[in-house]
Amino acid sequence: MSGITWDHPRGLAPLKASIARYREFHPDLEIEWTARSLKEFGKASLEVLAEKFDLIIFDHPFIGQAAKKELLVDLRPHIDAAALTALTEGAVGASWMAYHWQDAIFGLPIDVAAQVAAVRPDLLERIGYYPPATFAQIFPLARALRERQMWLGATACPTDAMCTFVTLASNQGFPIPDSGGGFIAPEPGLKTLAQLKRLVDVCHPDSVGLNPIRLLDLMSQTDEIAYAPYTFGYSNYSRDDADRRIQFTDIVAAGNRACSGAILGGAGFGVTARCRHVAQAVAYGLWLCGPDYQRRHYFADGGQPGMMQAWADADCDKATRGFFSGTLRSVTSAYMRPRIPGFVPFFEEAGGRMNAFLRNQLGADELIAWLNAEFSELVADQ
Repeated sequence: MSGITWDHPRGLAPLKASIARYREFHPDLEIEWTARSLKEFGKASLEVLAEKFDLIIFDHPFIGQAAKKELLVDLRPHIDAAALTALTEGAVGASWMAYHWQDAIFGLPIDVAAQVAAVRPDLLERIGYYPPATFAQIFPLARALRERQMWLGATACPTDAMCTFVTLASNQGFPIPDSGGGFIAPEPGLKTLAQLKRLVDVCHPDSVGLNPIRLLDLMSQTDEIAYAPYTFGYSNYSRDDADRRIQFTDIVAAGNRACSGAILGGAGFGVTARCRHVAQAVAYGLWLCGPDYQRRHYFADGGQPGMMQAWADADCDKATRGFFSGTLRSVTSAYMRPRIPGFVPFFEEAGGRMNAFLRNQLGADELIAWLNAEFSELVADQ
């Protein structure tokens, strides 16, 4: 069986390492994993990938389109009652339910993440600051960092600019609806745009081109960025082998809802319709998502587990400078994006416009009007 994942140690390394272990018990099963870029993970058409691969690691907003096009196998008939119970009780936050669509299940919660805050504690200690707890506290920190030739950071490339906008809106009680109505009402929409623009304007000048991996690479390889209040968490950057270890904490509260509403990330394990050995594929996926494997080998091999047994494991937490305990509230209270057919290309185009707004190339009123009109049309077409 051939599988496609995303090109980062968190996405590829634990799957490659799993092959030899799994074949100890299933020597006749051939498995090969390859990878695509993070950008392709978030936007590339599943139609093309589903024609080439048997197994796929994918993002939950693709679910509706995959179901409509019959690209993925419904896993429900292949999961027994005990496994269903274990997944329901053991998955972190919405990481399991994100792959349920109507009466079908199209993915297993192999990996989970949400937007959280990234910190270089050593750099903040130099200026005598703690990580901010509220949105207003971000800006005195930004000024203090600039006085020492350091920066705040943001992931404001097109897709991630939209992710941060959604996090800010949801965190203040204005989540994007699953269906019906517009994307966001004008008043909270304009307020959230103003907040995002204010934030990005005081961040590292490269922020409008950064995705999470590029931001975290910059934070771990240089001393330019000391703090990022909203980015997807990667436990890899908190481990002992990181260049400069990053600590992750809950997102900064933009309103009065603490850290709730951070946009949900992570990845699901799916089986494509072209797969000829569905039962074996699902068995392999369930084994990868097994609590004991997740907290031991999957984590040790560089993965970011989707199961609570790993997130609650003291050894995993210690090995990542408190990554799991420090971000668990954000992940378990995260906001799940709509999964209706067509949402991914809509979100991608919206990201380009959001990035243009942050570059002062598009007005706020025009952007909010476009978001509401396009999203309403998308919902109406369902």
